[in-house]
Amino acid sequence: MHKTPNYSNLFSCLYDESEPVGQLGRGTHYSVFRSIEWLNVERKPLSAPEVHDFAVIWDEDHDTRIIPLIENIYMAGLLSPVQFIGERKGVLTVLVAARYRWWGEEVDHYEQRLCEISKRMGADVWPVEVGDFDRSPGSPHQTVLRGLINDTDERVYTYLRTIDMLWRLGTRDFTPNIHFTGSPFPPQASSAT
Repeated sequence: MHKTPNYSNLFSCLYDESEPVGQLGRGTHYSVFRSIEWLNVERKPLSAPEVHDFAVIWDEDHDTRIIPLIENIYMAGLLSPVQFIGERKGVLTVLVAARYRWWGEEVDHYEQRLCEISKRMGADVWPVEVGDFDRSPGSPHQTVLRGLINDTDERVYTYLRTIDMLWRLGTRDFTPNIHFTGSPFPPQASSAT
Protein backbone atom coordinates (compact mmCIF):
# COMPACT_ATOMS: atom_id res chain seq x y z
CA MET A 1 0.00 0.00 0.00
CA HIS A 2 1.30 3.42 -1.00
CA LYS A 3 1.52 5.85 1.93
CA THR A 4 0.47 9.41 1.12
CA PRO A 5 2.67 12.29 2.30
CA ASN A 6 1.71 14.51 5.20
CA TYR A 7 1.29 17.91 3.56
CA SER A 8 -0.69 19.52 6.38
CA ASN A 9 -1.70 19.19 10.02
CA LEU A 10 -5.20 20.43 9.10
CA PHE A 11 -6.10 18.12 6.19
CA SER A 12 -5.65 14.45 5.44
CA CYS A 13 -4.18 13.52 2.08
CA LEU A 14 -6.37 10.74 0.66
CA TYR A 15 -4.60 10.36 -2.68
CA ASP A 16 -1.37 11.78 -4.07
CA GLU A 17 0.29 11.87 -7.46
CA SER A 18 3.81 13.09 -6.81
CA GLU A 19 4.68 13.71 -10.45
CA PRO A 20 3.01 14.30 -13.82
CA VAL A 21 0.73 11.60 -15.19
CA GLY A 22 -0.21 11.56 -18.87
CA GLN A 23 -0.12 14.40 -21.36
CA LEU A 24 -2.35 17.19 -20.08
CA GLY A 25 -1.22 20.78 -19.65
CA ARG A 26 2.31 21.24 -18.41
CA GLY A 27 2.86 18.23 -16.19
CA THR A 28 -0.62 18.11 -14.65
CA HIS A 29 -1.27 15.78 -11.72
CA TYR A 30 -3.40 15.96 -8.59
CA SER A 31 -3.87 15.15 -4.91
CA VAL A 32 -7.12 14.78 -2.96
CA PHE A 33 -7.42 16.19 0.56
CA ARG A 34 -10.10 15.91 3.25
CA SER A 35 -11.07 18.49 5.84
CA ILE A 36 -13.93 18.79 8.31
CA GLU A 37 -16.40 21.60 7.67
CA TRP A 38 -19.01 23.33 9.80
CA LEU A 39 -20.20 25.23 6.71
CA ASN A 40 -21.87 23.65 3.69
CA VAL A 41 -20.88 24.26 0.08
CA GLU A 42 -22.93 27.49 0.15
CA ARG A 43 -20.97 28.56 3.28
CA LYS A 44 -24.08 28.30 5.43
CA PRO A 45 -23.75 26.89 8.99
CA LEU A 46 -24.39 23.19 9.54
CA SER A 47 -25.91 21.61 12.66
CA ALA A 48 -23.31 18.82 12.45
CA PRO A 49 -19.93 18.82 10.70
CA GLU A 50 -19.47 17.30 7.26
CA VAL A 51 -16.42 15.94 5.49
CA HIS A 52 -15.06 17.97 2.61
CA ASP A 53 -12.94 16.44 -0.13
CA PHE A 54 -11.17 18.77 -2.55
CA ALA A 55 -8.45 18.34 -5.16
CA VAL A 56 -5.20 20.25 -5.53
CA ILE A 57 -4.15 20.39 -9.16
CA TRP A 58 -0.38 20.48 -9.48
CA ASP A 59 1.67 21.53 -12.50
CA GLU A 60 5.14 20.23 -13.29
CA ASP A 61 6.86 21.87 -10.30
CA HIS A 62 4.49 20.42 -7.61
CA ASP A 63 4.82 23.66 -5.64
CA THR A 64 3.86 22.74 -2.07
CA ARG A 65 3.99 26.41 -1.00
CA ILE A 66 0.29 26.41 -1.89
CA ILE A 67 -0.54 24.29 1.19
CA PRO A 68 -0.04 27.05 3.82
CA LEU A 69 -2.25 29.30 1.69
CA ILE A 70 -4.99 26.64 1.58
CA GLU A 71 -4.65 26.21 5.36
CA ASN A 72 -5.21 29.95 5.80
CA ILE A 73 -8.24 29.81 3.49
CA TYR A 74 -9.58 26.96 5.61
CA MET A 75 -9.00 28.78 8.91
CA ALA A 76 -10.84 31.82 7.50
CA GLY A 77 -13.90 29.63 6.86
CA LEU A 78 -13.62 29.98 3.08
CA LEU A 79 -12.72 26.44 1.97
CA SER A 80 -16.12 24.70 1.99
CA PRO A 81 -17.19 25.65 -1.59
CA VAL A 82 -13.80 24.69 -3.10
CA GLN A 83 -13.78 21.69 -5.42
CA PHE A 84 -10.41 22.28 -7.13
CA ILE A 85 -7.52 24.58 -6.31
CA GLY A 86 -4.11 25.01 -7.89
CA GLU A 87 -1.25 27.36 -8.67
CA ARG A 88 0.03 27.83 -12.20
CA LYS A 89 2.34 30.56 -13.47
CA GLY A 90 2.13 32.40 -10.15
CA VAL A 91 -1.70 32.58 -10.09
CA LEU A 92 -3.92 30.77 -7.59
CA THR A 93 -6.99 29.35 -9.33
CA VAL A 94 -9.95 28.26 -7.22
CA LEU A 95 -12.92 26.42 -8.71
CA VAL A 96 -15.93 26.51 -6.43
CA ALA A 97 -19.08 24.41 -6.74
CA ALA A 98 -21.43 26.07 -9.24
CA ARG A 99 -24.14 25.86 -6.57
CA TYR A 100 -22.13 28.33 -4.49
CA ARG A 101 -22.25 30.94 -7.25
CA TRP A 102 -26.05 30.75 -7.38
CA TRP A 103 -26.91 30.25 -3.69
CA GLY A 104 -23.88 31.46 -1.72
CA GLU A 105 -22.46 34.92 -1.14
CA GLU A 106 -21.36 37.23 -3.94
CA VAL A 107 -18.39 35.55 -5.68
CA ASP A 108 -16.58 38.87 -6.20
CA HIS A 109 -16.58 39.39 -2.42
CA TYR A 110 -15.35 35.80 -1.94
CA GLU A 111 -12.52 36.34 -4.44
CA GLN A 112 -11.57 39.60 -2.70
CA ARG A 113 -11.31 37.76 0.64
CA LEU A 114 -9.07 35.11 -0.95
CA CYS A 115 -6.84 37.88 -2.36
CA GLU A 116 -6.51 39.42 1.10
CA ILE A 117 -5.38 36.08 2.53
CA SER A 118 -2.86 35.66 -0.29
CA LYS A 119 -1.42 39.13 0.35
CA ARG A 120 -0.81 38.24 4.02
CA MET A 121 1.30 35.21 3.05
CA GLY A 122 4.55 37.15 2.93
CA ALA A 123 6.89 36.39 0.03
CA ASP A 124 4.47 33.97 -1.67
CA VAL A 125 1.72 36.31 -2.86
CA TRP A 126 -0.36 34.96 -5.73
CA PRO A 127 -3.09 36.80 -7.59
CA VAL A 128 -6.36 34.87 -7.22
CA GLU A 129 -8.98 33.95 -9.81
CA VAL A 130 -12.21 32.14 -9.01
CA GLY A 131 -14.08 29.90 -11.43
CA ASP A 132 -16.86 27.36 -11.15
CA PHE A 133 -17.24 23.62 -11.48
CA ASP A 134 -20.61 22.02 -12.24
CA ARG A 135 -20.82 18.24 -11.98
CA SER A 136 -24.36 18.09 -13.38
CA PRO A 137 -24.48 16.07 -16.62
CA GLY A 138 -25.10 18.32 -19.60
CA SER A 139 -24.23 21.52 -17.70
CA PRO A 140 -20.66 22.32 -18.67
CA HIS A 141 -21.87 25.85 -19.48
CA GLN A 142 -21.88 26.51 -15.73
CA THR A 143 -18.22 25.49 -15.48
CA VAL A 144 -15.67 28.29 -15.74
CA LEU A 145 -12.17 26.80 -15.64
CA ARG A 146 -10.06 29.97 -15.59
CA GLY A 147 -6.34 29.13 -15.88
CA LEU A 148 -6.25 26.03 -13.68
CA ILE A 149 -4.64 23.84 -16.38
CA ASN A 150 -2.97 24.98 -19.60
CA ASP A 151 -4.96 22.94 -22.14
CA THR A 152 -8.25 23.07 -24.04
CA ASP A 153 -11.41 23.53 -21.98
CA GLU A 154 -12.81 20.23 -23.27
CA ARG A 155 -9.78 18.23 -22.11
CA VAL A 156 -9.55 20.07 -18.77
CA TYR A 157 -13.29 19.62 -18.09
CA THR A 158 -13.05 15.88 -18.87
CA TYR A 159 -10.05 15.55 -16.53
CA LEU A 160 -11.78 17.39 -13.67
CA ARG A 161 -15.05 15.47 -14.15
CA THR A 162 -13.08 12.22 -13.95
CA ILE A 163 -11.44 13.27 -10.68
CA ASP A 164 -14.82 14.34 -9.32
CA MET A 165 -16.41 11.07 -10.44
CA LEU A 166 -13.71 9.07 -8.64
CA TRP A 167 -13.71 11.11 -5.43
CA ARG A 168 -17.14 12.81 -5.15
CA LEU A 169 -15.54 16.14 -4.28
CA GLY A 170 -17.33 18.63 -2.06
CA THR A 171 -19.02 18.51 1.31
CA ARG A 172 -21.18 15.60 2.45
CA ASP A 173 -22.44 13.85 5.56
CA PHE A 174 -19.93 11.95 7.65
CA THR A 175 -20.37 8.19 7.46
CA PRO A 176 -19.09 6.50 10.63
CA ASN A 177 -16.59 3.70 10.26
CA ILE A 178 -18.58 0.53 10.95
CA HIS A 179 -15.43 -1.35 11.89
CA PHE A 180 -14.54 1.03 14.74
CA THR A 181 -14.11 -1.02 17.93
CA GLY A 182 -13.28 1.69 20.46
CA SER A 183 -15.56 3.98 22.35
CA PRO A 184 -16.51 7.17 20.47
CA PHE A 185 -16.22 9.06 23.76
CA PRO A 186 -13.09 9.74 25.85
CA PRO A 187 -12.70 7.49 28.90
CA GLN A 188 -14.40 8.73 32.04
CA ALA A 189 -12.22 9.36 35.07
CA SER A 190 -13.32 7.22 38.02
CA SER A 191 -14.24 9.15 41.08
CA ALA A 192 -12.23 8.30 44.18
CA THR A 193 -14.14 8.39 47.45
